[in-house]
Amino acid sequence: MKRTSVSEIVGEFEGVSLGDIRLDERLRRIVALSAVAPDNSFPEQMQTVADREALYRFFSNPKVTIAQLLEGHVRQTHVRFRNRPVIRVVHDTTTFHFSGEREGLGSIRGGARGFLAHFALAVAADEEREALGVVGVRPYVHQDAVAHQGMTPSERVAASRAKSRDQRESSRWEKLAASVSEALPEGVRALHIMDQEADDYDLFAEMHRRGLGFVVRADPKRRTLKDGLCAKELLARKPARLFRAVHVNPRSAKKAVVTRGRHPARTEREAVLNICWGRITIGARQYTESEIHELSLWAVHVFEPKPPAGDAPIEWMLFTSERVNTFAEATAVVDHYRARWVIEEYFKALKTGCAFEQRQLTTFDGLTRALGVFAPIAWRLLVLRHVGRAASTNPAKRVLDDEQLLLLRTLLETRGLSLPRRATARDAMLGIAALGGHIKNNGDPGWLVLGRGFTRFVEAEGVWRLALRCDQS
Repeated sequence: MKRTSVSEIVGEFEGVSLGDIRLDERLRRIVALSAVAPDNSFPEQMQTVADREALYRFFSNPKVTIAQLLEGHVRQTHVRFRNRPVIRVVHDTTTFHFSGEREGLGSIRGGARGFLAHFALAVAADEEREALGVVGVRPYVHQDAVAHQGMTPSERVAASRAKSRDQRESSRWEKLAASVSEALPEGVRALHIMDQEADDYDLFAEMHRRGLGFVVRADPKRRTLKDGLCAKELLARKPARLFRAVHVNPRSAKKAVVTRGRHPARTEREAVLNICWGRITIGARQYTESEIHELSLWAVHVFEPKPPAGDAPIEWMLFTSERVNTFAEATAVVDHYRARWVIEEYFKALKTGCAFEQRQLTTFDGLTRALGVFAPIAWRLLVLRHVGRAASTNPAKRVLDDEQLLLLRTLLETRGLSLPRRATARDAMLGIAALGGHIKNNGDPGWLVLGRGFTRFVEAEGVWRLALRCDQS
């Protein structure tokens, strides 16, 4: 990945055609102005009253869709797949909350208003796990929130079961996986990574039917067709091997309540993990629609055999399409799943670095169009932060060109700071964060301070390049 600049962000929209030259030009203008200060409000980003008026007209134009806006970024992401026969596609859903009255938004947890978006983020299939770009987004609102009002729990369950799989929100996992895989360049294979929310027999059956690769976190107690044993019990018959010792961060009781017990409270500790693996067969459940009545999958179980008293053990049960006969193959499956955290960081870049939830657009359609603009910008911020936090051997030219490094060095010197002569990508990232007020001894910068520093750097770059052009003319 090379430098991060406004011109490169605009390049992520190269080739986007909205069917109107004026709309295409307006898009490039909006992207360029938004990229300079991604966490600022729209009125602050737009330079003139005309810019602001044009922006709001653009986001209210029914001719503009999020799919069109992302076409260029997806195309550029495919280019970044070059020489990568396998890429990880990490899937997850996030919720966007908005204040005030907005047309078309739905009810979300806690009585707030907003919408959800299901993302597919391409990640390199190596230990560095660099984000390569967004390859799919499906925004939606909870359609059942109003329809199910006044129903008893059993009535809500019955109403949901009356829907076909294709009509259910849960089908978003396999639908997006299928569309992403169908669009891949020739010679590239996707391995779809999903968390436990995707643990559904219909999903496994559809992924199998389409021949799609996957690693999905599953319920360790899911029943198999072998002697009535659950997956955890069945794999316990296999010899377990010492896997890794990992540091476990603490988790508060409040977090456990918020996640409804999905993430129980725990103490900070060093956990010793074991691993076992094997082939299992699962059967269709009562309300399954698939015509495939049983599936043979590979399973990898990572677990903490001796957790501290009172703490829930660390445990991952991973179902996969990948063959797992050896310790190395089992380890590879675990490492594929570990890439899932990258999409969590991407959501932080989108919500905090780009302040997406602070956008004052008044309709669901307008907000989803804005999402199409900010999705690639958030990816650029993520790359800057990720490469800067990776191994210090990454050269600074991984994220900035020679002229940008000279500018950064000059800006830091005016603040009594310096950039090492042989700067690394991390030095560059910390230098940009320092422009936003970050103090190096405080550890890695957060999204707010990095976004602020990035804003100041890009503003200075624009003035500097303009001055250079004037000198040369």
